[in-house]
Amino acid sequence: MLERLRFAGLDEGQTDVLRRNRETLGAQVELALRDLFHRLQTFPEAARHFTSDRQIDRLHDLQSSHWSVLTDARFDSLYAERVKVLSDAESKMGLDPRWQIAGHAVVLERLICSMIEEFWPKSVLPLGKTRKQELAELVAALVRTVFVDTEISVSLRFNEQRHAHQRQLAEQRKAGEAEAFATFGDVVQALGRGDLSVRAADEAAAYRPLAQELNTALDAIERQVVGLGDSAGTMEGTSRELRGQAALFADGAARQSEALGETVTALTAIVGRVKDNAVATRAAEKSVATARQSAEQSGEIAGQAISAMADIEASAEKIGQIIGVIDEIAFQTNLLALNAGIEAARAGESGRGFAVVAQEVRALAQRSGDAAREIKQLVSSTKSQVEAGVERVGRTQDAISSIVEQVRGINDAVAGIAAETADQVDGLQSATSDLGRIGIEIAAGAGKAAEAKETCGDLHMVILELGQTIRQFHVQREAPKMAASRPFAAAVAIETLVDANNRQDHGFEDADGLQVQLAGWGR
Repeated sequence: MLERLRFAGLDEGQTDVLRRNRETLGAQVELALRDLFHRLQTFPEAARHFTSDRQIDRLHDLQSSHWSVLTDARFDSLYAERVKVLSDAESKMGLDPRWQIAGHAVVLERLICSMIEEFWPKSVLPLGKTRKQELAELVAALVRTVFVDTEISVSLRFNEQRHAHQRQLAEQRKAGEAEAFATFGDVVQALGRGDLSVRAADEAAAYRPLAQELNTALDAIERQVVGLGDSAGTMEGTSRELRGQAALFADGAARQSEALGETVTALTAIVGRVKDNAVATRAAEKSVATARQSAEQSGEIAGQAISAMADIEASAEKIGQIIGVIDEIAFQTNLLALNAGIEAARAGESGRGFAVVAQEVRALAQRSGDAAREIKQLVSSTKSQVEAGVERVGRTQDAISSIVEQVRGINDAVAGIAAETADQVDGLQSATSDLGRIGIEIAAGAGKAAEAKETCGDLHMVILELGQTIRQFHVQREAPKMAASRPFAAAVAIETLVDANNRQDHGFEDADGLQVQLAGWGR
């Protein structure tokens, strides 16, 4: 830094002069920076480097801070830091050094003209003002000319260095490509042919680790391909067997679905017949209930008949008792008539009429006794017949009671059969519904099985194609061959192994465009 200051002639006296006028210079610097950034924003080639207003504000702040330190003219660590920050910011924005030189020219022109205006003697004569104006224009023209020349020289120098660097990078790229082609060319070509037996040469020190890694990867890939080939053969047999099993399963599922459909149809018919039987059973239950009621009524009538016969038997018993009384009365009357006849006979003629009466009374008593005996015989016969009738009616009542019990049992049995038949109908209907759903599920399963059959067929074809693809690779089961060193053997295939940064086009400028680039300086 000191050598540069001595070469420029910046001694302590001159730096003191700058510091004494720093306030005046600072005000002009702000005006100059405003003019500079107006030009940068209106000049397309410079404006394209700014992506936002924030970048412009950032660069303006850095320039203002830099000129504030520069007009202090101390050239210490703070100055070095500000110069570095400004340079890094312009580099990140893509601004070439020529824009830095052009910016200094704009600021310097403004500062010199303002200082001429400041220190020029005040005069009322037009000649003095004219000479001051002419001096300011001359100084501005000299500043512009010198800085344009400096910018052109610096740009040419930078362009020459860039072109030299570009040529060096191109040569390095070609040498690297040749070395990469010699190392990896045959391997890439072999891979293009499906040959996994070729290995990369590891003579080149720069590519030795990469070649070794590639060879290791190729060894692993080769082992995997060999294993895949063996597995593909096994998979072919397995897929063939799986396809056959899927076909059998699909056919069996279809047959089961058809058989289940027939079963459901037959069961539906059975359910219909059972429903008819249930209806008939209900009708029989009603008929048996009616018969039971009739039998119960017959039993009641028989009971009533037995009760009536018992009443008749009791009446006959009473009649017998009455007839006995009548018979006893007839017997007593006969005795009285006999006694009366005896007494009349004793009386002689005076008792003859009484004897006739007694004789008639005796005859009447005799007839009453005979009639009573006949009635008694009839009542006894009637009583015997009534007892026999009561016995028969009792047996009939017992038979009717037995019939009623049997009919009640039949009724209960028929009712149970009807209830069981209804339950069976419900169960059969539920079973039919379940079988219908099962049939639908089996039909769906049969469809899925058919799809699985087709899928297994597709899988078998894919496995066959995979096996054919794997068998297209050539593998070396013994020691692999090393690739021969043939430069440029696979220029197209190996291109991706070269660093992409070495192939970037920097778009360097030349002196032909300098007039266009600097055309806005004098505005």
